[in-house]
Amino acid sequence: SLAGSLILPEGLKYVSGFHGTKITNVHFPSTLEEIGASAFSSCTSLMTELSLPQSLKVIGEQAFDGAGISGNLILPDELESIGLGAFSCCSSLTGSLTIPIRVMVISAFAFSGCGFTGTLTLPAGLVEIQEYAFCNTKFKVELNIPSTVTTIGNFAFQNTLFNGTLVLPSELISLGTGVFWGCWRLSGVVEIPSNIVAIPSNLFS
Repeated sequence: SLAGSLILPEGLKYVSGFHGTKITNVHFPSTLEEIGASAFSSCTSLMTELSLPQSLKVIGEQAFDGAGISGNLILPDELESIGLGAFSCCSSLTGSLTIPIRVMVISAFAFSGCGFTGTLTLPAGLVEIQEYAFCNTKFKVELNIPSTVTTIGNFAFQNTLFNGTLVLPSELISLGTGVFWGCWRLSGVVEIPSNIVAIPSNLFS
């Protein structure tokens, strides 16, 4: 299996194909626009902090699923799409996470099982947080959900450590099963938005 550092050339716009290799570091070119599905998934030897180029627009499904990447994850300002399970099970990631302003949907399992311990900043304009998107993460601050969010999928924040008062967006129309299941540190008054016509099972169990 391929091992050691990986240097990608300037001019490259798309990369995939390194699933399960033993690479230890990746140098991304400033021209890169897309990281494909499963590109670096299961690269457990990739135990460095990612340095993603500002040109990056798409991170594909399971692109770094189960990779050994560590430290802070800084997502580029131009990023538009984060695929299903893109960073799932990256338990060595720490610190805070800011989702860029162009991202409108947080895909299912995108950050599930990540080790973030700081703050989570979600962008104004975010519309949907899909199932299990942030489940089993370790954020330890107040959860601020943008007022533009209309849908939160099943178990999206299951077993997280967010604390303080939870304010649900007034535009919210759909809440999945077990969205805040196991979030025992949340407190205060929770007001269910008037657009919600059904409260699913285990919402706050």
